[in-house]
Amino acid sequence: MSQADGDKKAQVKASRSFKNYALQPLLQIKLGLYSILLSLGFALVVSGILYINLAKFSDIILQLTGVEDEVKDLLNQYIAPAKIQVLATIVIYVAINIVVTILYTHKLIGPTIAFRRHVRMIADGKLQYRTVLRKGDAFEELADDLNKLSTFLEQKSKSGQG
Repeated sequence: MSQADGDKKAQVKASRSFKNYALQPLLQIKLGLYSILLSLGFALVVSGILYINLAKFSDIILQLTGVEDEVKDLLNQYIAPAKIQVLATIVIYVAINIVVTILYTHKLIGPTIAFRRHVRMIADGKLQYRTVLRKGDAFEELADDLNKLSTFLEQKSKSGQG
């Protein structure tokens, strides 16, 4: 087995484990928090609009029925489970948002780490090294260009030695 084959197998074996999904944790957390804060801000505005309109509606019902205490109790019985549902939905949303943020930022950040490794290999004279990205990673065209550069430099090096 040639050195290039060994390097290529090492690249394939170096598939990412779950702990490697947080490649740049501060950046990934920052992006996730921006997304969550924007979404929660939007949700608060929509909730405020609904709350104001429902409060006006309940006041109208109270004025029309004349049985304030009974209607207030019915409204509170209706609203209590809705509060729990809203809180559960927020917790689930935040968890899903964090997972999606980590997965998608990993597809953006992961290739940059592979490119840095490839550039270091070229600098060390290991021109047979190639960047192999995972399916769905960003910057596939850049990886192809970097691999073409390595091939060109490797051929140029061999022709200069021969």
